[in-house]
Amino acid sequence: MKSLKEFKDEIGEKIRNSGQVFIVSHNEADLDAIASSIAMSYIVRKLGKPVHIILNDEPLKIEPGVKMVIDECRKNISLINLEQYRRISSDNDLLIACDVNKRKLVCCGEDLDKFKDIILIDHHRENEDTIKTDTKWIQTDRSSASEILADLLCLFQIKADSFLAKYLLAGIYLDTNKLTRNIGNNTKAVIERLKNIGIDLNHVDKYFEEDFNSAKKVYDLVSKSEFYNYTIALCAGDEDTKYLKEELAKAADYLLRYKVDASFAVGKLEDGSIAISARSKGDIDVGEIMGQLEGGGNMYSAATRLQGREIEDTVKTLKKIYKPSFQK
Repeated sequence: MKSLKEFKDEIGEKIRNSGQVFIVSHNEADLDAIASSIAMSYIVRKLGKPVHIILNDEPLKIEPGVKMVIDECRKNISLINLEQYRRISSDNDLLIACDVNKRKLVCCGEDLDKFKDIILIDHHRENEDTIKTDTKWIQTDRSSASEILADLLCLFQIKADSFLAKYLLAGIYLDTNKLTRNIGNNTKAVIERLKNIGIDLNHVDKYFEEDFNSAKKVYDLVSKSEFYNYTIALCAGDEDTKYLKEELAKAADYLLRYKVDASFAVGKLEDGSIAISARSKGDIDVGEIMGQLEGGGNMYSAATRLQGREIEDTVKTLKKIYKPSFQK
Protein backbone atom coordinates (compact mmCIF):
# COMPACT_ATOMS: atom_id res chain seq x y z
CA MET A 1 0.00 0.00 0.00
CA LYS A 2 1.26 3.46 -0.91
CA SER A 3 2.13 5.95 1.82
CA LEU A 4 0.44 9.31 2.27
CA LYS A 5 3.64 10.95 1.00
CA GLU A 6 3.48 8.86 -2.17
CA PHE A 7 -0.18 9.81 -2.57
CA LYS A 8 0.77 13.45 -2.07
CA ASP A 9 3.35 13.23 -4.86
CA GLU A 10 0.84 11.48 -7.13
CA ILE A 11 -1.92 14.03 -6.72
CA GLY A 12 0.57 16.90 -6.94
CA GLU A 13 1.59 15.72 -10.40
CA LYS A 14 -2.02 15.29 -11.52
CA ILE A 15 -2.93 18.77 -10.32
CA ARG A 16 0.05 20.34 -12.11
CA ASN A 17 -0.87 18.53 -15.35
CA SER A 18 -4.52 19.63 -15.29
CA GLY A 19 -6.06 22.69 -16.84
CA GLN A 20 -8.34 23.53 -13.94
CA VAL A 21 -9.46 21.69 -10.83
CA PHE A 22 -12.96 21.19 -9.49
CA ILE A 23 -13.58 20.04 -5.91
CA VAL A 24 -16.80 18.39 -4.85
CA SER A 25 -18.12 16.79 -1.68
CA HIS A 26 -21.30 14.97 -0.80
CA ASN A 27 -24.72 16.51 -1.30
CA GLU A 28 -26.08 18.39 1.72
CA ALA A 29 -22.57 19.33 2.76
CA ASP A 30 -21.70 19.35 6.44
CA LEU A 31 -18.77 21.03 8.21
CA ASP A 32 -16.34 18.20 7.45
CA ALA A 33 -17.29 18.31 3.77
CA ILE A 34 -16.85 22.07 3.38
CA ALA A 35 -13.73 22.23 5.55
CA SER A 36 -11.91 19.46 3.67
CA SER A 37 -12.94 20.98 0.32
CA ILE A 38 -11.58 24.39 1.32
CA ALA A 39 -8.34 22.83 2.58
CA MET A 40 -7.94 21.02 -0.75
CA SER A 41 -8.41 24.31 -2.59
CA TYR A 42 -5.43 25.74 -0.65
CA ILE A 43 -3.28 22.90 -1.97
CA VAL A 44 -4.43 23.39 -5.56
CA ARG A 45 -3.81 27.13 -5.41
CA LYS A 46 -0.30 26.59 -4.07
CA LEU A 47 0.38 24.43 -7.12
CA GLY A 48 -0.72 27.30 -9.35
CA LYS A 49 -3.95 25.95 -10.81
CA PRO A 50 -7.41 27.57 -10.96
CA VAL A 51 -9.77 25.82 -8.58
CA HIS A 52 -13.51 25.86 -8.00
CA ILE A 53 -15.61 24.17 -5.31
CA ILE A 54 -18.91 22.82 -6.67
CA LEU A 55 -21.69 23.28 -4.14
CA ASN A 56 -25.13 22.57 -5.55
CA ASP A 57 -27.24 22.42 -2.38
CA GLU A 58 -30.41 24.50 -2.28
CA PRO A 59 -29.64 27.67 -0.26
CA LEU A 60 -32.49 27.11 2.22
CA LYS A 61 -31.26 23.58 2.97
CA ILE A 62 -27.65 24.48 3.77
CA GLU A 63 -26.79 23.87 7.42
CA PRO A 64 -26.39 27.10 9.43
CA GLY A 65 -22.77 26.29 10.37
CA VAL A 66 -21.86 25.52 6.75
CA LYS A 67 -23.54 28.74 5.61
CA MET A 68 -21.42 30.70 8.09
CA VAL A 69 -18.26 29.14 6.66
CA ILE A 70 -19.39 29.88 3.09
CA ASP A 71 -20.17 33.49 3.92
CA GLU A 72 -16.77 33.94 5.58
CA CYS A 73 -14.70 32.57 2.71
CA ARG A 74 -16.77 33.42 -0.37
CA LYS A 75 -14.56 36.41 -1.29
CA ASN A 76 -11.40 34.29 -1.38
CA ILE A 77 -12.67 30.97 -2.76
CA SER A 78 -14.54 30.21 -5.97
CA LEU A 79 -17.82 28.51 -5.02
CA ILE A 80 -19.98 27.54 -7.99
CA ASN A 81 -23.09 25.47 -8.63
CA LEU A 82 -23.49 22.61 -11.09
CA GLU A 83 -24.80 24.83 -13.89
CA GLN A 84 -21.83 27.18 -13.56
CA TYR A 85 -19.43 24.23 -13.61
CA ARG A 86 -20.92 22.96 -16.87
CA ARG A 87 -20.47 26.38 -18.47
CA ILE A 88 -16.73 26.56 -17.74
CA SER A 89 -15.70 22.88 -17.92
CA SER A 90 -13.09 21.74 -20.44
CA ASP A 91 -11.36 18.57 -21.61
CA ASN A 92 -8.39 18.79 -19.26
CA ASP A 93 -10.31 19.17 -15.99
CA LEU A 94 -9.42 17.29 -12.81
CA LEU A 95 -12.03 16.41 -10.18
CA ILE A 96 -11.17 15.95 -6.50
CA ALA A 97 -13.88 14.48 -4.25
CA CYS A 98 -13.46 15.16 -0.53
CA ASP A 99 -15.38 13.42 2.28
CA VAL A 100 -17.23 11.26 -0.25
CA ASN A 101 -16.52 8.34 -2.56
CA LYS A 102 -19.98 7.30 -3.86
CA ARG A 103 -21.21 8.34 -7.30
CA LYS A 104 -24.82 8.81 -6.16
CA LEU A 105 -23.79 11.21 -3.37
CA VAL A 106 -22.14 13.86 -5.57
CA CYS A 107 -24.08 16.46 -7.54
CA CYS A 108 -21.92 15.89 -10.63
CA GLY A 109 -22.46 12.14 -10.73
CA GLU A 110 -23.71 12.28 -14.33
CA ASP A 111 -20.58 14.20 -15.40
CA LEU A 112 -17.89 11.95 -13.94
CA ASP A 113 -16.96 10.41 -17.29
CA LYS A 114 -16.10 13.86 -18.64
CA PHE A 115 -13.13 14.32 -16.31
CA LYS A 116 -9.59 13.53 -17.39
CA ASP A 117 -8.93 12.12 -13.94
CA ILE A 118 -10.60 11.85 -10.53
CA ILE A 119 -9.04 11.87 -7.05
CA LEU A 120 -10.88 10.56 -3.98
CA ILE A 121 -10.03 11.60 -0.40
CA ASP A 122 -12.36 10.12 2.18
CA HIS A 123 -12.87 8.26 5.46
CA HIS A 124 -16.03 6.34 4.48
CA ARG A 125 -16.03 2.71 3.43
CA GLU A 126 -16.06 1.85 -0.28
CA ASN A 127 -18.77 -0.22 -1.98
CA GLU A 128 -20.02 -1.02 -5.47
CA ASP A 129 -21.10 2.61 -5.97
CA THR A 130 -17.62 3.98 -5.25
CA ILE A 131 -16.35 6.21 -8.05
CA LYS A 132 -13.92 4.32 -10.27
CA THR A 133 -10.39 5.67 -10.05
CA ASP A 134 -6.93 4.44 -9.12
CA THR A 135 -6.06 7.70 -7.38
CA LYS A 136 -7.64 7.54 -3.97
CA TRP A 137 -6.80 7.84 -0.30
CA ILE A 138 -9.59 6.30 1.76
CA GLN A 139 -8.80 5.73 5.43
CA THR A 140 -11.77 4.51 7.44
CA ASP A 141 -9.74 4.65 10.66
CA ARG A 142 -9.45 8.43 10.43
CA SER A 143 -11.96 10.60 12.24
CA SER A 144 -12.79 12.78 9.28
CA ALA A 145 -11.74 14.07 5.89
CA SER A 146 -10.59 17.21 7.72
CA GLU A 147 -8.02 15.14 9.61
CA ILE A 148 -6.68 13.66 6.36
CA LEU A 149 -6.49 17.09 4.71
CA ALA A 150 -4.65 18.52 7.73
CA ASP A 151 -1.97 15.86 7.19
CA LEU A 152 -1.82 16.59 3.45
CA LEU A 153 -1.39 20.31 4.13
CA CYS A 154 1.69 19.48 6.22
CA LEU A 155 3.17 17.34 3.46
CA PHE A 156 2.63 20.16 0.97
CA GLN A 157 4.24 22.50 3.51
CA ILE A 158 1.18 24.71 3.70
CA LYS A 159 0.55 26.33 7.05
CA ALA A 160 -3.16 26.74 7.70
CA ASP A 161 -4.26 30.27 8.48
CA SER A 162 -6.62 30.91 11.38
CA PHE A 163 -9.72 30.59 9.19
CA LEU A 164 -8.74 27.24 7.68
CA ALA A 165 -7.63 25.96 11.09
CA LYS A 166 -11.09 26.84 12.48
CA TYR A 167 -12.84 25.02 9.67
CA LEU A 168 -10.71 21.88 9.98
CA LEU A 169 -11.19 21.77 13.74
CA ALA A 170 -14.95 22.19 13.24
CA GLY A 171 -14.93 19.30 10.75
CA ILE A 172 -13.14 17.04 13.22
CA TYR A 173 -15.36 18.23 16.07
CA LEU A 174 -18.46 17.32 14.06
CA ASP A 175 -17.37 13.85 12.97
CA THR A 176 -16.13 12.84 16.42
CA ASN A 177 -19.37 13.93 18.15
CA LYS A 178 -17.57 16.77 19.89
CA LEU A 179 -14.39 14.76 20.47
CA THR A 180 -16.17 11.92 22.29
CA ARG A 181 -15.54 9.04 19.84
CA ASN A 182 -13.18 7.82 17.13
CA ILE A 183 -10.25 9.84 18.48
CA GLY A 184 -6.96 8.18 17.61
CA ASN A 185 -3.41 9.34 18.24
CA ASN A 186 -3.21 10.95 14.81
CA THR A 187 -6.45 12.84 15.46
CA LYS A 188 -5.02 14.17 18.72
CA ALA A 189 -1.83 15.24 16.96
CA VAL A 190 -3.79 17.10 14.28
CA ILE A 191 -5.91 18.87 16.92
CA GLU A 192 -2.74 19.97 18.72
CA ARG A 193 -1.29 21.37 15.49
CA LEU A 194 -4.47 23.34 14.88
CA LYS A 195 -4.50 24.63 18.45
CA ASN A 196 -0.90 25.77 18.04
CA ILE A 197 -2.11 28.15 15.33
CA GLY A 198 -4.13 29.83 18.04
CA ILE A 199 -7.45 28.05 17.52
CA ASP A 200 -9.40 26.22 20.20
CA LEU A 201 -12.90 24.85 20.57
CA ASN A 202 -14.24 28.24 21.65
CA HIS A 203 -13.55 29.45 18.11
CA VAL A 204 -15.74 26.77 16.52
CA ASP A 205 -18.69 26.84 18.94
CA LYS A 206 -20.54 29.34 16.76
CA TYR A 207 -20.73 26.82 13.91
CA PHE A 208 -22.72 24.49 16.18
CA GLU A 209 -25.30 26.91 17.53
CA GLU A 210 -28.76 25.38 17.22
CA ASP A 211 -32.05 26.79 16.09
CA PHE A 212 -34.61 26.33 18.90
CA ASN A 213 -37.29 24.72 16.72
CA SER A 214 -34.78 22.35 15.16
CA ALA A 215 -33.39 21.40 18.58
CA LYS A 216 -36.90 20.73 19.84
CA LYS A 217 -37.53 18.37 16.91
CA VAL A 218 -34.34 16.48 17.75
CA TYR A 219 -35.25 16.07 21.41
CA ASP A 220 -38.81 15.08 20.55
CA LEU A 221 -37.38 12.41 18.25
CA VAL A 222 -35.00 11.19 20.95
CA SER A 223 -37.93 10.92 23.37
CA LYS A 224 -39.45 8.28 21.06
CA SER A 225 -36.45 5.97 21.51
CA GLU A 226 -36.62 2.29 22.26
CA PHE A 227 -33.80 0.07 23.42
CA TYR A 228 -33.47 -3.48 22.16
CA ASN A 229 -30.95 -6.31 22.20
CA TYR A 230 -29.65 -4.51 25.31
CA THR A 231 -27.12 -2.59 23.22
CA ILE A 232 -29.12 -0.71 20.58
CA ALA A 233 -31.00 2.58 20.82
CA LEU A 234 -33.42 3.41 18.01
CA CYS A 235 -35.68 6.40 17.52
CA ALA A 236 -38.09 6.86 14.64
CA GLY A 237 -40.21 9.83 13.65
CA ASP A 238 -43.78 9.61 12.43
CA GLU A 239 -44.83 9.79 8.79
CA ASP A 240 -46.06 13.39 9.05
CA THR A 241 -42.88 14.96 10.44
CA LYS A 242 -40.10 16.02 8.03
CA TYR A 243 -36.50 16.21 9.22
CA LEU A 244 -33.24 17.57 7.94
CA LYS A 245 -30.44 15.06 7.56
CA GLU A 246 -28.39 16.80 10.26
CA GLU A 247 -31.32 16.60 12.71
CA LEU A 248 -31.31 12.82 12.41
CA ALA A 249 -27.54 12.82 12.87
CA LYS A 250 -27.88 14.89 16.04
CA ALA A 251 -30.48 12.49 17.41
CA ALA A 252 -28.23 9.49 16.76
CA ASP A 253 -25.29 11.31 18.35
CA TYR A 254 -27.38 12.21 21.40
CA LEU A 255 -28.40 8.59 21.99
CA LEU A 256 -24.75 7.57 22.39
CA ARG A 257 -24.82 9.33 25.77
CA TYR A 258 -26.68 6.33 27.15
CA LYS A 259 -25.40 2.86 27.98
CA VAL A 260 -25.67 1.57 24.42
CA ASP A 261 -23.17 0.40 21.84
CA ALA A 262 -24.93 1.88 18.80
CA SER A 263 -27.81 4.17 17.89
CA PHE A 264 -30.07 4.68 14.91
CA ALA A 265 -32.35 7.62 14.06
CA VAL A 266 -34.97 7.10 11.36
CA GLY A 267 -37.07 9.84 9.81
CA LYS A 268 -38.65 11.24 6.66
CA LEU A 269 -36.82 13.97 4.75
CA GLU A 270 -38.39 16.90 2.90
CA ASP A 271 -38.31 15.02 -0.42
CA GLY A 272 -40.30 12.11 1.06
CA SER A 273 -37.37 9.69 1.25
CA ILE A 274 -36.55 7.84 4.45
CA ALA A 275 -33.15 8.48 6.01
CA ILE A 276 -31.28 6.60 8.72
CA SER A 277 -28.40 8.06 10.67
CA ALA A 278 -26.30 5.50 12.56
CA ARG A 279 -23.64 5.92 15.22
CA SER A 280 -21.46 3.50 17.19
CA LYS A 281 -19.01 3.61 20.06
CA GLY A 282 -16.84 1.12 18.18
CA ASP A 283 -18.14 -2.30 19.17
CA ILE A 284 -20.82 -2.46 16.47
CA ASP A 285 -19.99 -1.81 12.81
CA VAL A 286 -22.77 0.54 11.71
CA GLY A 287 -21.08 1.04 8.35
CA GLU A 288 -21.65 -2.60 7.51
CA ILE A 289 -25.27 -2.41 8.65
CA MET A 290 -25.99 0.69 6.56
CA GLY A 291 -24.19 -0.94 3.64
CA GLN A 292 -26.96 -3.53 3.56
CA LEU A 293 -29.51 -0.73 3.25
CA GLU A 294 -28.00 0.98 0.19
CA GLY A 295 -25.91 3.29 2.36
CA GLY A 296 -22.43 3.41 3.79
CA GLY A 297 -20.00 5.03 6.17
CA ASN A 298 -17.50 3.57 8.60
CA MET A 299 -17.57 1.68 11.87
CA TYR A 300 -18.43 4.77 13.91
CA SER A 301 -20.68 6.79 11.63
CA ALA A 302 -22.91 5.78 8.73
CA ALA A 303 -26.16 6.64 6.99
CA THR A 304 -28.51 5.79 4.18
CA ARG A 305 -31.43 7.25 2.26
CA LEU A 306 -34.23 5.07 0.90
CA GLN A 307 -36.88 5.92 -1.69
CA GLY A 308 -40.41 4.53 -1.74
CA ARG A 309 -40.34 3.23 1.82
CA GLU A 310 -42.42 3.81 4.93
CA ILE A 311 -40.89 4.45 8.35
CA GLU A 312 -42.49 1.44 10.03
CA ASP A 313 -41.29 -0.99 7.37
CA THR A 314 -37.83 0.60 7.41
CA VAL A 315 -37.54 0.09 11.17
CA LYS A 316 -38.62 -3.56 10.82
CA THR A 317 -36.03 -4.13 8.11
CA LEU A 318 -33.32 -2.47 10.18
CA LYS A 319 -34.08 -4.70 13.16
CA LYS A 320 -33.93 -7.80 10.97
CA ILE A 321 -30.58 -6.79 9.50
CA TYR A 322 -28.88 -6.31 12.85
CA LYS A 323 -27.12 -9.48 13.88
CA PRO A 324 -24.77 -10.24 16.78
CA SER A 325 -22.02 -10.75 14.16
CA PHE A 326 -21.87 -6.97 13.69
CA GLN A 327 -20.70 -6.68 17.29
CA LYS A 328 -17.10 -7.28 18.21
